[in-house]
Amino acid sequence: MKGPYVMKKALSLLSVLLWSAVYAQPGPTTASTITRLSLTPGAVRVTDAAATREFGQVLNTLAKGQNGGCQTSEYLVWANPDLAERISADLTAQFKARGLTFKSLDESEDEESASISFLLSDKTNRYVGLLYGDAESVVLGWCQLKAPAPVAAPKPAVPASTSRTPWPAFGTFKAGDVVQVLTSVGWKRKVIVTVGPQPGQGGNFEKQYVVNDPGVTTWNDFYDWGWVAHTERQPYWTGFFIGDWKVGEAMAINTRTDGTSAWNEVAYASASDTLRINGDGTYEWKDMNGKVTKGKWTAAPDGPGVVVKDAKGGAWTLRNNTNLVEERIRKLEGARLYPSDRSQMSMAASRPLTR
Repeated sequence: MKGPYVMKKALSLLSVLLWSAVYAQPGPTTASTITRLSLTPGAVRVTDAAATREFGQVLNTLAKGQNGGCQTSEYLVWANPDLAERISADLTAQFKARGLTFKSLDESEDEESASISFLLSDKTNRYVGLLYGDAESVVLGWCQLKAPAPVAAPKPAVPASTSRTPWPAFGTFKAGDVVQVLTSVGWKRKVIVTVGPQPGQGGNFEKQYVVNDPGVTTWNDFYDWGWVAHTERQPYWTGFFIGDWKVGEAMAINTRTDGTSAWNEVAYASASDTLRINGDGTYEWKDMNGKVTKGKWTAAPDGPGVVVKDAKGGAWTLRNNTNLVEERIRKLEGARLYPSDRSQMSMAASRPLTR
């Protein structure tokens, strides 16, 4: 913002410029072309672009302060500085008669000059103006503000789904789409680079999306489709998790050898808990000892998922971890419960494949 001294110098210069242009104008005017208000006798309208350019910048600054811009402007000069008080009184009377609301924005006065910037408004229009007077003249500039752009109606919030909703099928997202992916540190916004092949079509990244950060073309990452989601809330963000899940299954892979051959052995420990996410917003969590914890689940605030609490009140977030291996070999949809307490380990969850 300009300091008082700088502003005063600018206004003094504007007054001189406008005053110098008065003699090139057609003559006195009796009414404003913008506000349609009657003017104190002696007013001359200045239309010279060079003379009004800097004053226009001052008006535009005032307009921006009112979250608007100047639509049309008008500049008036009275050659007699003794008319200052009458001009002010006449304007006040005209504002009242027209039903215009006056609001002072800033005032400044010293021994050499005085100025006031203001906002005028009625039911349909708004104006900003500046009245300045010194020993040479009185200058009035004002402009009608552009009508504010209509405020877009807020998008209705997508409610948490109360019915089982499938995850977007692989291939829903295309190259160039902006998505979010589930990483080790939470959901991150990415851009789809390429879409891997469908199962059985051969090639790398089968049923996976190849992604990268927006604007980055090197070191691509790839994610199973169950880890990729829209950036805005969708019904499946919660609806996918409705149903019964087995929780706590563990898997170990060991490499064995007899000195001649080597092979992998895979061992599973069956699920210890069950978790039921109900469509009415409730859940039931049965632990390995048979204790059932009931409560209200909530939508995860940062992306797809639902939040539940264990018997001790600890919060856990159920996320989709479905991948091709689990789907193809075990015919399961996969998920994982992530604890809010980082000292605890996450737990695998699964249920029979539904599609």
